[in-house]
Amino acid sequence: MVDQRSRLRDAADGESERAYLSTLEELTGLLIEEASLEELLTQVLELTSRAVSTSAAVSVTVADERGRYRTAARSSEDAALVDALQYELVEGPCVEALQSGEERHVDDFAEDARWPAVAERAVELGFRSVVAVPLRVNDVVIGALNVFGADANGFAAPDRELIRRIAAPAASTVANARAFLRVSRLAEQLQEALAGRVVIEQAKGVLMATQGCDPDTAFEVLRKTSQDGNLRLREVARTIVERHGNGTGRTDDGDAGGR
Repeated sequence: MVDQRSRLRDAADGESERAYLSTLEELTGLLIEEASLEELLTQVLELTSRAVSTSAAVSVTVADERGRYRTAARSSEDAALVDALQYELVEGPCVEALQSGEERHVDDFAEDARWPAVAERAVELGFRSVVAVPLRVNDVVIGALNVFGADANGFAAPDRELIRRIAAPAASTVANARAFLRVSRLAEQLQEALAGRVVIEQAKGVLMATQGCDPDTAFEVLRKTSQDGNLRLREVARTIVERHGNGTGRTDDGDAGGR
């Protein structure tokens, strides 16, 4: 009997290891630059669901800059509803995993007395167990990976260990995606600002050529037209440049804004 239990345990451990390695390979293969953060998180959830055979739903809890909790991705609306109640009450396994940076799990919501309102909602929606693991990068908790089960005692020790191991590369993937998106937005903003400066200089050149004024006077014409028409300076400049290029319309301060 002991040998049989040992063989079963070894088989379960082997299956868990294969699931982890497969998930790790797919996580590292996700193309961050080709997906939004939401799309990337959805892929993380799909990989987690596939690896943890007893999972009924998976979600990711994060906190915004003001410390407000939200579900960044979920595999089912029912999981999001359980999450939402936790955010409203500021209690529950998913919230506590993010707050404390420590794993929280419930073997049976029907018997757990720590968060009665959350437990009642979970049971109503068909969940009996959950494992909530913090997503940590460089000792900073950036979220929580929440895996819900339909059965009581749905996650044995190997399952919980697998979820913990998946959480580490998942956290890195999410952090890298956030960093990539921040850099991309900054690059877009810089490009937009540069384009705005260029068109303003072009418009000043048009005004200097057509009105025989100096650069400061040309800029004052742009500024006044912008204020009078309640238009962005760049929009006024673009209108002047386009009209000059088309050979239509005046370019003085009475008509530069296209009013």
